[in-house]
Amino acid sequence: MVHVFASILLLCTYSTTWGGTTYELSDLEVLAAEGSHEEFFKHALDVRPSERQGPWKSMVSKMADAYAQSITARPEIKASDYLQVEKLYQWPGLRTDDVFKLKRQEIGLRYLSVCVKTETPCWNELKTFWEADNTDHDTAYKLAELVANTPNSPLVPWTFLEVALKGPLSEFYCKKELGLKELWSKLEVDYIRLGPKGDLMKKIDSTVHPDCLPSLIKEARTRLMSPEKVNDRELAFGILKSQLKADQRLSDFFHAVYLLERPSQGELFNYSWNRVKELGSSFARREAVLAMLKTLDPLPDELFTSMDETKKRVVLMHFKSHFPEYLDFYADQCVRYYGGKGEFPKGNPAIHCQDLMNSTLARELIDSFKLKQYQDIRKI
Repeated sequence: MVHVFASILLLCTYSTTWGGTTYELSDLEVLAAEGSHEEFFKHALDVRPSERQGPWKSMVSKMADAYAQSITARPEIKASDYLQVEKLYQWPGLRTDDVFKLKRQEIGLRYLSVCVKTETPCWNELKTFWEADNTDHDTAYKLAELVANTPNSPLVPWTFLEVALKGPLSEFYCKKELGLKELWSKLEVDYIRLGPKGDLMKKIDSTVHPDCLPSLIKEARTRLMSPEKVNDRELAFGILKSQLKADQRLSDFFHAVYLLERPSQGELFNYSWNRVKELGSSFARREAVLAMLKTLDPLPDELFTSMDETKKRVVLMHFKSHFPEYLDFYADQCVRYYGGKGEFPKGNPAIHCQDLMNSTLARELIDSFKLKQYQDIRKI
């Protein structure tokens, strides 16, 4: 009796699976021929591991590709379809199926782009989707865009861009506004953390693919001349210097501007001070820097509004001794603007010139004729 019961139990083990009938390879072939995707995958693993060879693998691949194709053809991706595809993607054979992989990415991006904007946004699903395969550069960039363009996202774009910008397609992504913006923000933080002794070149090399560097260098050149934020110019010069793109003229320009804007005591201040002193012995270098300064609008002049009278006096007298051409040009622009001579589409290029012209230092720094011109104009 016991032997009979054991036989029956053994038979049941091979004929049922969790309440359903066990399917054999021939049954799966019928389902594949009929295109019954859901039933096929419900029972595809009924086949013993030893029988999951060429025919079974080929059938699973074709059915998965066809199933994913049918989903992408729908106007809307349902949560159940998305979850089923994610479940299938865990199958070893399908993770290496390039066609299924591409369809899985398309389905995931379409579904997530909608559900993150609902009343109960699916940020956890997005995170899980990414963690299941965080190697595709195009998917990484698209997820970064989705996160960046969705209000109140708990995720940050760099989570994904870190992958996109390290790949061979980084040249393409670095040219895009989001890629360059987020890379700049990342380097801002890194630059502060590194400090003056840090190796910025090494940090950049570990952050992005070499193909990304031309776009980064171009952005650094732009921000050196037209900074968007307070510390942009310093970071821009640091990047150019790290990439061996800061020649003598560029270095002279940066250090001169640094002293004219928001100089603070430290290694950079000392270096800039000595750099301007060097300019005093080279007319050609001063002319080259002045040519670059003349392209700036507005001109660097925040130092003129400094409440630290001692620092202001010391730095400006340093310019008077070693780079008087800039002070002359600055004063001339101030007089021309208030005198209504010339065209100034962006307004006064010497924004803080009144602070300079009305200061007690003016007589020591500015040519007496220009100073009188300014005073006569302002009396009118």
